[in-house]
Amino acid sequence: MECNEIFAQRIKALRENRGIGLNQLAALLGIGSSSLSQYENCKRTPDIVVCKMFADYFNVSGDYLLGINDDFTKK
Repeated sequence: MECNEIFAQRIKALRENRGIGLNQLAALLGIGSSSLSQYENCKRTPDIVVCKMFADYFNVSGDYLLGINDDFTKK
């Protein structure tokens, strides 16, 4: 599985686990809901700024979002 596929799966799972709607999360992060949908559906690859934004919001490591490891805790 490619890095952007893992990113897509993990941000969608994190969002759903928090019970946050796609439009709500997009508004909280200051991005378009269509952009968020494209990230979650692996149709758009995030840049490093977007990756950090998700990591900070969900309080997980960038390594977790990118599939480098499965430990989601931020150290």
